[in-house]
Amino acid sequence: MTLFNGFTILLILSSVVVTEADDDGAWKREMEQKMEEVLRVVQRQEDMILKRDRVIDIQGRNIEKHSEEIGKLKDMILKRDRVIELQSQNIERHNEEIGMLKRSMKEKTLQHIVQHAESKVDNATHKTTNEQPQGVQRRFLDGSPGHQTPVAFYAYISKDFTHVGDNHMFVFDTIVTNSGHAYNNYSGVFTASSSGLYAFAYSIAVAGHHISGDTDSQYGEISVQLVRNATPYGSIAADTERASDDEMATGFAILYLDAGDIVKVTAKGQGQGSFLSSRYEHWSFSGFKIQ
Repeated sequence: MTLFNGFTILLILSSVVVTEADDDGAWKREMEQKMEEVLRVVQRQEDMILKRDRVIDIQGRNIEKHSEEIGKLKDMILKRDRVIELQSQNIERHNEEIGMLKRSMKEKTLQHIVQHAESKVDNATHKTTNEQPQGVQRRFLDGSPGHQTPVAFYAYISKDFTHVGDNHMFVFDTIVTNSGHAYNNYSGVFTASSSGLYAFAYSIAVAGHHISGDTDSQYGEISVQLVRNATPYGSIAADTERASDDEMATGFAILYLDAGDIVKVTAKGQGQGSFLSSRYEHWSFSGFKIQ
């Protein structure tokens, strides 16, 4: 009985040991399988990370390339805008020149008509004078045997102004005197009706303050020139550096002009600040034929 019980106990212990050994082997295999699965998951994640890094790198290079292309497009747009601005300035200048030529042609046509009419009047006067009895001479109101309208003008700009560009042509819009109608207050141009010697004067004024619309931080400063046809024949400048310190300048010139020559006042360069031409000071342009 005792021997049987001992064998039974031994058999039970052996089965327990075998069972525990089997369970331990199964656990190890299960853990190895799980570890392999974890390693496969980690490997897949590493592969995904590498792919994502390559995609990010490619996208980064594409972004750099696109940034360069955008920079080039911006440069092209800026260049195009500068070209358009220059073309617009050229168009404006050409339109001004065309307008001046049209006005000049109209003035010359009018002057030709006036000269033709005066010639007829002079011929009629000469004929009438010749028909007078001997010793009798026809005289006009000015006391001379014949009468020719003197050429003389004086005009000024009627209000303060600002923003003067390079080669700007000044238009003296208010006429005080325009005997002979040689000055055009719409174009600012004097046109010689006949060849001869002429005298011209021109005055400018700059402000030591800023008028309405003046966005320049500097006070008034400008240089202008008297131009015959396309050639300058004199220049003056005015400059103020302090507040309330206005400045003026006047130029004078004597020029020989051929019939049809024009004389004008233009900016020698770009002006700055404000320019006075109202209550106390005026920009003015005047001239007359000497002989």
